[in-house]
Amino acid sequence: MDRLRAAILTVTALLTTAGCTKDDVSPPPPSPAVSLSPDAPAVRLVEEDQADLHLWVSNQSFKDDLVALTVSIDGTEVVDRLFAVENQHNWVLFPVRVPPGQHEVRIVAGTGVEKQESFTMPETGRRYAAIDYGNAVDERQRYVNWFIRSTPIGFA
Repeated sequence: MDRLRAAILTVTALLTTAGCTKDDVSPPPPSPAVSLSPDAPAVRLVEEDQADLHLWVSNQSFKDDLVALTVSIDGTEVVDRLFAVENQHNWVLFPVRVPPGQHEVRIVAGTGVEKQESFTMPETGRRYAAIDYGNAVDERQRYVNWFIRSTPIGFA
């Protein structure tokens, strides 16, 4: 099963397209069926127009041209896939439904780099976040950045 999952992730990463504008970015991952049951997780992937958090993720490392990234919010996994560096303009959108209040995001790279941050979702409106994986200028040190704001992020 692990080999099948790795193969699927590899194919997914290879099919990801590069781009700098919204029209050129990879399409969002398939959304799970919306459940109205009380057991539905508070944090979940949804259709883009239903998301109150637009989460963009990218690999910016030429040293690690393919890296596995896992992102969870309050313990609910919302991202688990391989990211190719391509030309460093390969941002993938994950539209997420997150209830108002205080939350914890945890990012884990397949190379062992981890980051955990707190953020607050407002009662109304959207938040826009970006996660990028990369290397320091000397390429010896790996890092993960987390950035969140109340206005859309423009990728140049």
